[in-house]
Amino acid sequence: MSGVTLTKTSHKATEIPGLDSRTKKYILASTGALTLWSIFSSVLSAGAISAIIITFILYTFYWGYALVTKNPLVLRLLIFGTIAGLLELFADNYLVHNIDSLVYPEGELMIWSSPVYMPFAWSNVLTQLGFIGILLSRKYNLWVASALLAIAGGMYIPLYEYLAEGANWWVYKNNVIMIFNAPLYVILCEAFIAFSLPFLITYATRHHWQRTIPLGIAEGAWIMLGVIVTYAIAG
Repeated sequence: MSGVTLTKTSHKATEIPGLDSRTKKYILASTGALTLWSIFSSVLSAGAISAIIITFILYTFYWGYALVTKNPLVLRLLIFGTIAGLLELFADNYLVHNIDSLVYPEGELMIWSSPVYMPFAWSNVLTQLGFIGILLSRKYNLWVASALLAIAGGMYIPLYEYLAEGANWWVYKNNVIMIFNAPLYVILCEAFIAFSLPFLITYATRHHWQRTIPLGIAEGAWIMLGVIVTYAIAG
């Protein structure tokens, strides 16, 4: 009897509140919707308005879903992503002004050196990637899950940057090594960022939601570190 009890307890300990089939369906569907919208925007050269529309639709949807369903996982992902997205403004400023690599179209409504939608776009992407990281960590150990997410993130970036330039969202310049429209350092940086997510989000799910705040700050610092290190290596 004691062996059965211990097995059940161990299984329950691995459960993640908020990770259910409905949430999985909505988050993965929203990830596909973002990709399709990016393709649509690129084909039409739609400009900043298309980025603003999809960013705030997804951001509002995630918060609505988290609050209406009281989903603790999505809530933690949003807190984490919003804080990290706001701190990513420092990395954006570094790319725009310090190394003169990233260029946004003129005439956009800006926060510092970034379009006004950018922190929320980062929140959306980190919510999606963080959720996928959780799914991977349920199947593999954290190191393997992190490596797989880093590879996936690095492979996806050339496509996304290609679509972003076609949509007139932003463009990179003064870079020696490019894959499609993505500088090599950006690809490496995105892999660097994705690698951290399974560890941080898994930790967040096991503690009170307030612990997510310093984790979001840590991720923002990790993004800045990633930009500096990868540019030094491959910029």
